[in-house]
This record gives sequence, structure tokens and C-alpha cells, in this order.
Amino acid sequence: MNPTANARRLRRGQTDEEKELWRALRAGRFAGFKFRRQYPAGKYCLDFYCPAARLSVELDGFQHGLPEQRQRDQIREQFLAAQDIEELRFWNRQWRNNREGVLLEIWHALHRRTGCVKIMRKIQNHRFVPPDPTRMIPKPSQ
Repeated sequence: MNPTANARRLRRGQTDEEKELWRALRAGRFAGFKFRRQYPAGKYCLDFYCPAARLSVELDGFQHGLPEQRQRDQIREQFLAAQDIEELRFWNRQWRNNREGVLLEIWHALHRRTGCVKIMRKIQNHRFVPPDPTRMIPKPSQ
């Protein structure tokens, strides 16, 4: 299947969690950062992709916990890393139970990769207002 047709198919078949996250990320609502949905990258389709930060955000269901899928996900992550694309993965239940935490993790990655706190475009669309970095407690290193 050609990548564009596959991306269209995936957009039409989004899960409820993906639809909700897309509402938070679309149209520059997320601190002005532009995201694309079901973005083709090589043979892969990225759930949500921010070109400015070269950041991919994935929402995963239970099937991603199966051994063969975990192996495929690892190969995909290595491919993306070789393209200088960082991949953040969240479980659907993480989104359902802790939306603010997921959004803050995405914002941390955007800030780390771009050095920007927010992008001053379409200010009227912003739904996520980033925290003041000078007032944040440093994130523990992993």
C-alpha cells in the first residue's frame, strides 16, 4: 500500500485516545508547535510528528506489549533515531489516566530538542500553555 493511502486509512481509523490527543496537538494548539498526524517516515507511519523538533509521539494499545510487536517497535525506533527523530511512546491508559503528565512529557521533549518554550504563532489557538521553566523542579535523570 502506498504511504499516503496508508496514512489516510490510519487517520480514518484513529482510536478515541488518538482523537483526544490530536485535539490537544493540532492547529498549533500545543504551545504553538505544529504537529502532523499519521506522518509517513520511510516505511513507517508516525502517529503524531513535530517537524520543528523532529519528535514523534505514539499512543500504543495492548498489542505493543506482545514480544513480536516490541521487537518491531525497537527496530522502528532505531530507524527513526538514525533519521534524528526521537520517539516518545505512551500507553493508551497513560493518556486516559494522566493527560496532563503526558502533555508535560511531550512539552519537555519539545523544549529539550528545540530550546523553545513556545512558538509565537497563532497565539489565539494555543490550548496548552507551557509552565514557566524558571519555576519548574528539574526533571529527575533516568
